Amino acid sequence: MTYDRMPSGWRRATSVFVNVGVSSRLQRAVLTESGTTFGPPADLAEWQAWKDLRAFMSDAGHGAWFTGRLQLESSGAYRFDFDWDAEPHWPVQVDLDGNIVQSERVETTQLREDLKKYPRDAMTTPEWLVQRLAANPLRFVDAWQPALAPLASSENWTIVRDMIRDAIQASSDDEGVAVEADQVAEVVSSELIGSTRVGQVLRLCREASEGGLIEFRAGSTAETAEPTSAALDHDEVLRGNVEALTRPLVALASQELLNAQSTS
Repeated sequence: MTYDRMPSGWRRATSVFVNVGVSSRLQRAVLTESGTTFGPPADLAEWQAWKDLRAFMSDAGHGAWFTGRLQLESSGAYRFDFDWDAEPHWPVQVDLDGNIVQSERVETTQLREDLKKYPRDAMTTPEWLVQRLAANPLRFVDAWQPALAPLASSENWTIVRDMIRDAIQASSDDEGVAVEADQVAEVVSSELIGSTRVGQVLRLCREASEGGLIEFRAGSTAETAEPTSAALDHDEVLRGNVEALTRPLVALASQELLNAQSTS
């Protein structure tokens, strides 16, 4: 599948796939005659193939690997590597050797969900994972800014707020919070796309529109039970609504960064 998606004249390529909880990222570096290009593959089928491979390789006592790498040569040679124990990071850009050169931190909620799906016994649970799941250096005051007040009564947006808090929590350390609002919004948007159905994400859009935060576009042709990630491929109206959610997500992330307080 990956070979079939290579551009003409390619020489080497490396794909890096990270899957934790309900979210996943796939990035690629490809060496061609004109240089190295970067970016994720365009076909969602490749994502699904990696996820299926991870589920097939999972072990009852050792859970599942977090990071998979596939190195290809145009000659036909290939090599897979799987990392079961090192702390995963969402890849933003990778190099031809499979190193993640730009990344974002994986949210604690995703680590917790992943451990539920793929349990590990004490002997195979790395210390960093124990510490991440036990850490709780932040608390959040329950304050809503006036512009976002219409969302306060929405159960759906309260869940999104909790996702944002988890993303902020995951980026905190002894020196405080090390993340910007737009980074938090990008993480949560990716999580929403990966974990929701069309009907769920459209409810978020409608409620944001009713609160005057975005303009809702009607006319989505996707089935409400279809996974959002799949529907975005063929539904331009849905894609426009999801893109519009960026604005309230960034605003909500800014609010929660102000609401975050250290307990230390």
